[in-house]
Amino acid sequence: MVMSLVGRIGASNSKDLEEQCLDMISNGEIQIIFDLTGVSYVSSAALRVFLLAAKRTGTVKGSVRLCGLSATLRDVFDISGFSKLFVITVTLQEALLA
Repeated sequence: MVMSLVGRIGASNSKDLEEQCLDMISNGEIQIIFDLTGVSYVSSAALRVFLLAAKRTGTVKGSVRLCGLSATLRDVFDISGFSKLFVITVTLQEALLA
């Protein structure tokens, strides 16, 4: 499953993203790629959603991969230590092959 996200992901909309992710996982989607090419900002609430998705898919031998991070987003993931928790690729094609 590829989720192409756009805009800002913050406290105001991360709950919707969380609900969508949990619904997908409960319906059997355990290989999830978040394409962040169109995302300009992620808050700590968004990071929590990615972590929750990784934990839920990991319990059933699934995975969460990220792609398309801008330099700013990559800095957020690096500084928070989250870049060590996910496979992060430059392109969607690389994420599909990872």
